[in-house]
Amino acid sequence: LEERQEDQDSDDDDEENTEDNDKSDYDEEKGVVSPRLLREYISRARRHEPVVPPEVAPYIVEAYVSLRMQDRPGRNNRSTKSGDQTAMTARQLLSILRLGQALARLRFSDFVAREDVDEAIRLTHMSKASLTEEESEDGKTTRREDVMSRIFNIIRDYSTTSNSPNVEMKLAEAMVIRKGFTVQQLQSCLEEYEALEVIQVNQNRTTIHFVS
Repeated sequence: LEERQEDQDSDDDDEENTEDNDKSDYDEEKGVVSPRLLREYISRARRHEPVVPPEVAPYIVEAYVSLRMQDRPGRNNRSTKSGDQTAMTARQLLSILRLGQALARLRFSDFVAREDVDEAIRLTHMSKASLTEEESEDGKTTRREDVMSRIFNIIRDYSTTSNSPNVEMKLAEAMVIRKGFTVQQLQSCLEEYEALEVIQVNQNRTTIHFVS
């Protein structure tokens, strides 16, 4: 009986120690995790080797072709410098695939999802954001275009390339997210250009129409 009581006390102590460790691993008030928990998380994530499932592969190809078309030199009479590092290349596609796999590991998943691809593309564009900056006459670094104009140009360029005045809202959202913008910024852009009567959005807000 004494041995059983000692074993029970030992188990209780182990449970209490586990609970104490769990509490010490995460500071809910500060939102900080302990190095031990972070190491454990990384260790478990590395056990996964995510692959691109057949249903996601066409989506990646479509996204790559779309980005290549948007970055095509001289489109819509825009000058593009030779060797522009902001243009989408096959090497950058490989980087996007690797980023997508890394994002899948963070979810402890063995498969890359569409959301991983979109986020990988967004991160790639954000990492190159400094390349789209230029120095003004007063020496200050500024963006070539403001956010609303850049989002509008993405959608307009696709409309021009596809020879259609209509662009599906879901497609527009995917394109702007890949370029590093948010859905909220897209909606603000649409409202601004609707007020200028440059575009029209249907009542269900599923299609963007460019007014001729």
